[in-house]
Amino acid sequence: MSQGKRVSKFALSLGVSAIALGAMNAPAPARAAQQPDQATEVEEVVITGIRASLQSAQEIKRNSEVIVDSITAVDIGALPDRSVSEALQRISGVTLQRTNEARDPARLAAEGGGVFIRGLSWVRSETNGRDIFSARNGRGLSFEDISADLLAGVDVYKNPAANQIEGGIGGIVNLRTRLPFDQDGRLLAFTTDYNYGDMMEEGYWSGSGIFSDRWMTGAGEIGLLANVSYSSVGNRTNSITTDRFDPVTQLDGSTVYHPKYLGWRDGRWEQERTAVALALQWSPTADLTLTFQGFHSEADPTNIERVAGIQDATTLCPSAGLNYQNGVLVGGTLTGYHEGGWGCWPTGNVVGGPQGGTMEGITYDGNTRYGEDHKETSDYALRLEYSSGSWDFSGDVQYVESTADILSFTVGTQRSMLGTAPLSALINIGGGVPSINITGDDLNRASDYYWGFAMDHIEANEADSLSWRGDATYHFDASNEWIRNISFGYRATDKTYITRQSNWNWSILSAQYWGFANDNGGAWSYPAVYLDDASPSPQLPSNAEYYGFDDFFRGDIAVPGGFWLPSASLVSQGTQYAYGLLSPITTRPWPDGQGWGWAPLVPDWDNFSPNPDNPSGGVTQQDEETQAAYALLRFGHDTALPWAVDGNVGVRVVRTETATEGRVQLPVPAAGACPAPTPAQCAAFNAAQQFSQGGVLDAVPAGGDYSNILPSLNIRAHLSPEMQLRFAASRAMVRPDFNQMQPYTDLRINFTGDGYTLDPVAPFTGTAGNPNLRPIIADQFDLSLEWYFAPQGSLTGVIFYKKIEDYIYSGVTQQTYTNNGVTYTFDVTQQQNGEEGTVQGFEIAYQQFFDFLPGWLNGFGVQANYTYIDSDGGANTAVNIFDPDQVNSAGLDLPLEGMSPTSYNIAALYERHGISARLAWNWREQYLLTTSAANIEAPVWAEDYGQLDGSIFFDVTENVKLGVQGTNLTQERTILRVGYGDRMPRYSWVDTDRRLAVVLRARF
Repeated sequence: MSQGKRVSKFALSLGVSAIALGAMNAPAPARAAQQPDQATEVEEVVITGIRASLQSAQEIKRNSEVIVDSITAVDIGALPDRSVSEALQRISGVTLQRTNEARDPARLAAEGGGVFIRGLSWVRSETNGRDIFSARNGRGLSFEDISADLLAGVDVYKNPAANQIEGGIGGIVNLRTRLPFDQDGRLLAFTTDYNYGDMMEEGYWSGSGIFSDRWMTGAGEIGLLANVSYSSVGNRTNSITTDRFDPVTQLDGSTVYHPKYLGWRDGRWEQERTAVALALQWSPTADLTLTFQGFHSEADPTNIERVAGIQDATTLCPSAGLNYQNGVLVGGTLTGYHEGGWGCWPTGNVVGGPQGGTMEGITYDGNTRYGEDHKETSDYALRLEYSSGSWDFSGDVQYVESTADILSFTVGTQRSMLGTAPLSALINIGGGVPSINITGDDLNRASDYYWGFAMDHIEANEADSLSWRGDATYHFDASNEWIRNISFGYRATDKTYITRQSNWNWSILSAQYWGFANDNGGAWSYPAVYLDDASPSPQLPSNAEYYGFDDFFRGDIAVPGGFWLPSASLVSQGTQYAYGLLSPITTRPWPDGQGWGWAPLVPDWDNFSPNPDNPSGGVTQQDEETQAAYALLRFGHDTALPWAVDGNVGVRVVRTETATEGRVQLPVPAAGACPAPTPAQCAAFNAAQQFSQGGVLDAVPAGGDYSNILPSLNIRAHLSPEMQLRFAASRAMVRPDFNQMQPYTDLRINFTGDGYTLDPVAPFTGTAGNPNLRPIIADQFDLSLEWYFAPQGSLTGVIFYKKIEDYIYSGVTQQTYTNNGVTYTFDVTQQQNGEEGTVQGFEIAYQQFFDFLPGWLNGFGVQANYTYIDSDGGANTAVNIFDPDQVNSAGLDLPLEGMSPTSYNIAALYERHGISARLAWNWREQYLLTTSAANIEAPVWAEDYGQLDGSIFFDVTENVKLGVQGTNLTQERTILRVGYGDRMPRYSWVDTDRRLAVVLRARF
C-alpha cells in the first residue's frame, strides 16, 4: 500500500472512531461494583521501592487469566536494571544473548543482545498490548533501543489466550508505558544518573522526566502525560580471538589442528538514545474513555574497533616444538614457516621483492573498523473504551514507522618482512588466561607497514504498519452459574518492509600478503605503499597511528606493545572522506598500480543482490496483510467442584497474505562459441547460451497466503485462598522472517571440464529465498502450581511442553523456468518448512521478605528462579541461504541455537529504614550461539556464564532517593568455543566493563 493510501486509511479510521465516540456519548448506567457488607476502617500502609515492585508484579501474575511473569517499576525509572534486555533476564525462562548478532560472536553487546524465552528466539514484542517492531530487526524489536526509564513494567506471556495477538512461540514481551489515569492526581518526577565504565574510563550522563496530571472539566475528565528520556552510555570490550581450527599435516604425516588466526581486539562503543512518550486521556462520561498514546525513540550507536593479529601462518606453515591437547594447538612458539611444509611461502617471497628464498617470520596484519547506526521507531495509537449495560466495547487504531540507517567501514594495514628480523609468537591458548607475545623485532616502525585493504557496507531499511482492532465483551448476569462473559474481536494489519542493503565491499588498497597484485610486463611485483610514504599523497602518513592496546584486559594480559593501524579520524568521517585520502593509492597507473582497488559504495541499491556475505543485498519491498478474528468464552464456578474454578476457552483464526516482486538471476553465458567438433555436440551448449540471454528476469510476482486456526484453553483451580493450579493449552504461530522470504533466485548451468558437456549429476542448480514459506506452528501446554503466601511472597512452579512443526530448514526443490523459448528445471536450494521437534522443561520461582525475623533483620528478602529446558528434533536455520557454508553447518547434528539446558537467577534483597538494596546473580549454561559464525564457517558456543549486579538506594527525603547501581561487579569473562563433537577448543576470551552508576530519583 502506498504512503498516501496509508495516511488516508489512518485518517478514515480516526474518523470512524470519532463517529463511534459521538454515537456512544449518550449516558448509560454503569455496572455497580461489588461492595463489602460493612465498611471497615484500616490504616493505609504505603510501600515503595523493591517491595512495591515485587508486590505489583506478583499481583499481576496471580490475577492474570493466562500464565505471565512481570517486572514492574512502581517508582519512576526504577526497573531493576538500566536496560530492558538486562531486566528481562531476571524472569524465569528468559535468557539473554550477549553478542550483538549470533553470527558475529567476537563483538559483545553493551546492553545485551537477543532475548530468548524458554530457549526460543521466536519472541513477539508489544507496547501496551500492541505490536511493535524495528526496521533493523524486521518482526522483532531491538530492546536496546528502548529506554527503561519510560516503562511502568514489562510483562512476559508464555502461553497466550485467543484474544492476544499472534506471532510468538517462545512468548510475548509487552512493554507498558504510563498513562495519566494511572495516577490519582499530579505527578512530577525525574531521574538522572552518571554511569562510569572501568575499562572505558569515561563517564556518561543520562536522565528522564515525567509530568502527569488529570483535571475535571465541563467536558469530562482529561489527563495528560509527557515522559522524556535521554540516555548516554559507553562500553569497552577487549578480546583475544582465534578462528576455526583447521587440520594441518605435519612432516611425520600426522594431523593436528591449528587456528587460522590469533589476535587482539579492542572495541569501544557509545550510544545516545532519546525517547519521548505522550499520552492524552479523555473520559466525557464514566463509561467512555478515549486514549491517545504516542511514542518515539531514536538510538545512535557508534563504535570504533582496533584489531591486530597473526594471519594464516599457523594453518599454512606448521612448526616443530608446539604443544597440543587432543590434537589441538594450545601453546608454543610459532615461527611462521617450515621448510618443505605444505603451503609455505616460496623462498625469498617478501613484500616488494622478487620470488625465491625462504620467508621466515609470521604474517602480521590489523585494521580499524568504524560502525554507525541511526535507528528510529515511532508508534501512534488511538484507543476507545466504552461500557453500556452488559456490554464493553473497545477499538484501536495504530500506526508504527521505523527506519534504520547503517554504516560499517574498515581499513586495514599489514606488516612487511622486508628489512626486518623474522617474527615469532609465543602463545598459550589452552587455559583460562590466554597470551600471545610477539618476539624477534620491534613493531613500532611505520616504514614496515603498508596499506592493505578497505571494506564498507551500508543499509537504509524502513518499515511501517497500520493496524485496526475492535473488541466487544458481553457479561452474563448472575443467573448464569458457569458463563461469566464472552469476548470477540477482529484485527487487521497492513505492513510494508523495505530492505536496502549493500554487499560487503572488500578490496585491496596496495598489497596483500597472500599473493602478487599484478603482472608488470612478466615480472611479478607487489605495489606496496608503506605508511611513511607521502609520494601518493602528503596527507597519507598522518592518517595512520601507532595503537598501543593500553590496559588490555585491565592489564592482566600482555600484548606485544602496539601496531600501526589506520587512524580513527580516517574511518569515522565517512567513506568519501577516506576515499579522498586513499584514492591516490588505488588509482596509480601501471607499473606501480594494480589495476583494481577499493572505491566507496554509493546507494545504488538495484546494483546489489543477495550473495554469501549478505542475504538481503539489494532493494526489496515486501508487503504483508493480516486479518484475525477471535472468540473467547470466560467461565467459572465457586461451588460446583471441590475448588472454585475459572478460566477461558477460545479460538483465533488468522489469515496472512504476502506480496512482493522477485528477481531471477540467469546463468552467466559462457564466453565464445561452442568448442565441440560437431553441431550435435553443441546443442546443449547453444541452448544454455540462448536461455541465459538477458541476464535477469525482473518483476516476477511472488508471495502467497495461508490461514491458521489457533485454539486456546486456560483453566485455574483455586485450591485455597493462597494456592492456585493452572493448566494452559494453545496453538501458536510465528511467521517467517522477512530475510528468509527474500524474493531472489540465482540460477546456474553447470558444464564438465570440456566446457560444453552438461554436468551429468547436477546440470541445473540454483539458490533462492522463499516468499512462500509458511509459519512455524507449536502446540504448547503448561501446568503450573502457584502459592502466594504473603503480599511479596510466592513459590511457583510450571512444567511446559511444546510440540513444534514446520521448522524452517534448507532443502532442495525443483523449479521450472522458461526464457527465450528454452525451458529448464533447476534443483534449487532454498528454505522450506517441514522439520518437527519438541521443547519441554520446567521453571521454579520463589520470592519472600523475611518479615518474621526480629528487628532490622526483617528487611532481608530473596528472589530466585531456576529453569530447565530439553529439546528433541527440530532444525537450525541458515541465516543466509546463499552461503553454502551456513547451509552445510545448519544441517549438522547440533542442539538448537540459543538454548541453554539450565539457567537461574538469585538475588539477595534488603529494604528497611529507607534503605533498598539488591545483589543479583544471573547464570546460564553453555549453549550453541550459531551453527556458522561469520568468516569462521564453523559452529561457535558460549560457555557457562554468570554475572553479578547490584544496587543500593537511600531515601534522602520522602520524595528523593539517591543510589548506586553496579553491573558486572565481579568482572566476569565471556569465553566462546568453536567446532563441535569432541573437538571444541576455545575461540574467544572477552572482558567488558564493570559499570557503576550514581542515580538520583525524585518524585513530587
